[in-house]
Amino acid sequence: MKPRRRAPIWLMGMTMLPFGMVTGLILFTVPQLLAARHIPESEIAALTALAGSPMFWAFLVCPILDVRFSRRTYAMAGAVIAAALVPVAMWNLDHPALLGSLLLVAAFASMCMGNALGGWFSTVIDRKDEGRLSAWMNVGNIGGFGLLAATAIALIDALTLRVAAIVIGAAQLVPLLIYLFVPSIPPDARLARDSFVQFFAAIAGLFKRHEILVALAMFLLPSASFALTNVLGGLGGDFHASPQTIAFAGGTGAIVAGIAGSLALPRLARRAPLRPLYLGIGIVGSLFTLSLLLLPHEPWTFLTAIVGENVFQSLAITCSFAIAFETIGADNPLASTIFAVLMAAGNFPIDYMVAVDGHAYAWHGLAGSFIVDAGLGLISCLLLAGLLHWVRLKPGTAPLPEST
Repeated sequence: MKPRRRAPIWLMGMTMLPFGMVTGLILFTVPQLLAARHIPESEIAALTALAGSPMFWAFLVCPILDVRFSRRTYAMAGAVIAAALVPVAMWNLDHPALLGSLLLVAAFASMCMGNALGGWFSTVIDRKDEGRLSAWMNVGNIGGFGLLAATAIALIDALTLRVAAIVIGAAQLVPLLIYLFVPSIPPDARLARDSFVQFFAAIAGLFKRHEILVALAMFLLPSASFALTNVLGGLGGDFHASPQTIAFAGGTGAIVAGIAGSLALPRLARRAPLRPLYLGIGIVGSLFTLSLLLLPHEPWTFLTAIVGENVFQSLAITCSFAIAFETIGADNPLASTIFAVLMAAGNFPIDYMVAVDGHAYAWHGLAGSFIVDAGLGLISCLLLAGLLHWVRLKPGTAPLPEST
C-alpha cells in the first residue's frame, strides 16, 4: 500500500525548480557572464560541456540512492550541496578551471537530487497520478530554468555579483520545504545488507527486463529528441529575425511552449498507451519540422519553429518521465537506479543530435538540418514501432504496460 500523499501533485513537481535553476545557470547565465569578460567562445563551450556532463554519466553513481538512507535524505543532500556550490562558483568567474570544477560538482549533486526525487515519488503516488506528476516535474524544471535566465543578470546588476549569488543559492533551498509534506519510505533493508557484488548483480538483472530494454531503445534513438530546440537559437539570422525577436522566441516563447507541452501530456496519456504515444509525438513532431521547409525564411517562421519544437520536446520529455514511472512500477527497491538510467538515456540523443544537426547545416543550410533531424526521427520511430510490435508478439514475453 502506498502511503497517503499529503502534498498536491503540482507542488511535488515544483521540487524540480532547483534542478532547472542549476541547468539555467550552466547553460545560460554563466556563458553570458563569461562572454562579458571576453572569454573566448571555445573556452566557454568547453566549460559548459564539462559542467553539463553529469547528465550523461551521473547514473553510474546513482545506484547508491537506493541503499542505506532514504531517497528524501539523498534528494535533500543533493539540493543543499548544489545550492552551496552555486554562489562559490559565481564568485570565481575569473578562475575558469575552478569555476568549471565547482559547476561540475553542483550539476552532479543536482542530478542526484532529481534522480532521488524520481525514485522517491514513484513509491508514494498512485499509478493514475504518474502522468500529472511527470507534467508538473517538467514544468518545475522549465520554470527553474526560465526563472534564473530571466532574473540572474538583473539581480547581479541590482545587488552586485556577490550578493546576487547568495540570493540565487538561497532560492534553490526554498522548494525543500515541500519535502516535509511528502511521505518518505526507507530503503529496502535487503539491499542495505547485500554485498556490493550482490547489489550490482541485482542492477545487472534490470537489463534482462523487456520493458526496460524497450524504454532504453526508445530513449537512446533520436525518436523524439527534437534537438533543433538547441540549434535554432543560433540560426535566427537565417530567418532575418532581429535580436529582440530571437531573445523573445528563445526566452518567453520557449518557456511558455515548454510549459504548455508538459501540461498537455496527461490529457493525451488518457487516450493512448504511453509508448505508442511517445512514438506518435516523435512522428507528428518530425512532420511539423518538415513542414517548416514550406514556409518562407521570415521572423514569424523563426518564432513558429522555436515554439513548435519546444512544445514537442516538452511533450516528449514529460512522456519519458511517465514511461520511467510506469517502468519502475510499485514498491521497486531500485527505483532511483532505474529512473537515473532512463533519464540519462533520454538526455543522450539531445546531445549527439545537436552535433548531427550542426553537420547537416554545414551540408545544406537550414533545409539540411530540418531534413536530417526529422528524417532520423521518423526512421527511429518506425523502427521502434516494429520493436514494440515484435515484443508484444514474442512467445513467452509478458505484455508491456499499456497506460498510466
